[in-house]
Parts: sequence; C-alpha cells; structure tokens
Amino acid sequence: MELKSFGKEALAARRRFKYRGALSGYLCILPAMLFLATFSFAPLILSVTRSFRSYSTGEFVALENFKFILQTPTFVKSFANVLILAGIVVVTQMVISFLMAHLIIKLPLKLAGVVKIGIYIPCMMSGVITSVIFNLFLRYNRGFLDAIMIAMGKDPIYFAQDGIWPYISIIVPTLWLGFGYNTLVMLAGRLNVPREYYEAAKIDGAGVFATMFKITIPNMGNFFILLLVNLIINNLQMLEIPMFITGGGPHEKTITPCMYLFQSFNDMMRDRNITIAGSLLVMIPIVLLNLVAFVLIRSKGSEDA
Repeated sequence: MELKSFGKEALAARRRFKYRGALSGYLCILPAMLFLATFSFAPLILSVTRSFRSYSTGEFVALENFKFILQTPTFVKSFANVLILAGIVVVTQMVISFLMAHLIIKLPLKLAGVVKIGIYIPCMMSGVITSVIFNLFLRYNRGFLDAIMIAMGKDPIYFAQDGIWPYISIIVPTLWLGFGYNTLVMLAGRLNVPREYYEAAKIDGAGVFATMFKITIPNMGNFFILLLVNLIINNLQMLEIPMFITGGGPHEKTITPCMYLFQSFNDMMRDRNITIAGSLLVMIPIVLLNLVAFVLIRSKGSEDA
C-alpha cells in the first residue's frame, strides 16, 4: 500500500513538474487569444449567422441568400475573371521569381544585397499606392506612355478599355507588387538546398537542366507549395489594383469578387446579408487552399525527416 501511494505521489509530482510553466504560458498567449476572439472569431460567427437571415426583417431564410448571390451574373462572372487573372499572375510570378533567385545567387555578394533591397521596395507599398503610380503611366491621353505615343505621332491607347490592355494593366502592377517578396522566398529555398548535391551533380557531369529538375526543384517543394498557395489566395482577393486602374471594366471583364462585394456592401439599396453570404463563398476556397497547403507541407516534411 505504501509503495502504491508513493507511486501515485511520484506521478502527481511529475505532472506538476511537467506543467509548472503552464500558467505563465497561458497568460502570455491570453492577449493574442482575446485579440483573435474579438476581431476574428466573433465577426466570423456573426457573419455566418447573418448570412442565413434577412437583413430587413431578421427572419431566418436558410440558404436563400447564398442562392441569390450565386444566381447574380456579375458575381459569377467576377469569379471567372479572377481565375483568369490569378492563373496568369501565379504562373508568371512563380517562373520569374525562380529565375531571378538563381540570378541573384550568381551575383557578387554586395551587388546581390543591393538587388535584393531594390526588388523588395515595391512590397512595402500598398495596392492603392501602386495603382496611383501605374495610373501616372497608363492614364488615357495624359499618362506617360500615351504622351510618348502622341509625341511619336500615334494614337493614344486607352489602357483601361482597349483590347487586352485592361488585363495587362492589372497583371503588370500585380507582378511588380509581389515580385520582391516571392523572389526572396525562392532565394531562401534555393539556399536551403545543400551545396554537396550540386557538387556531386557537377562531378557526375549533370547539365543545368538536369540539375534544376533533379535537385533544385524537388528540394524546394515546400517553398513552391507555400508560394503557390499564397499567390492564389492573394489574387483571389484582388481589389485595389483593378478598382483604381480599370474600375472593373470594360463591360465587367476585370471586376473581381472582392470588388463586387465592396460595391454591393456600400449600396444601400442592396441586402447586406446577401453580400455577407457572398463573402463567405469567397472565403471557402481560401480556407480549403490553406488546409491543402498545411497537409502537403506536413507530409513533405515527414518525408524529409
């Protein structure tokens, strides 16, 4: 009996020792949890509850708000628009960031530092500031590019309306805004690959493309997944650049879901709970992409381990 009670006391003492810092740990994370509860969890819960009710009467309407927003042609079209824009931006950004990261590695150390600082500067600007800067170049008849066209005796281009120029007017600023960050992440991934792999490949006589596809890309898998998911999520939430450069035109060809929801929420004639339902629909693919990224990165980490 004495031995049994001694064992229980030892077990209790071990548990107390194991969780001796639990209280201080909980107190440290308490402000963050309160912040998340106030500004993230509570608004999300309120949004979900309101999406199932009528804005004017407060009556429970089940899925009617979701049905209405999904039957709105402009909202459906905005998803198609953003998928096209996101597809072009994501592929282009991944390729040029990957190539730029390899170029920086080849540069002298001091010059590489200058280049890294230079390409990261746009990342510190907001989408609104970026839109203003590019509007100075793209503005019809009064922009820098149109001034050059007129000086050469050619007709000015209406970048926000003519042909494929509205798409280019959105894609180029978006690439410029995220190029620095994505390049530095690619650079970190490239530097994370052990040098011994490249030395062994060089001894074996492997070429540039063989080294890239057999060593670099497989060993940068987690970085590619991270950037791919981040780029898709960020581009699904496009707002400032298309709003300030094209205004969603021409004929709603560049309107995005976030732009539509922003305009809808500020329209006092529309049911705001329908807009909230639309925002939750936009959130669903973003949450799913994050879950997929976490699963893939964890499984990739397990394989590496």
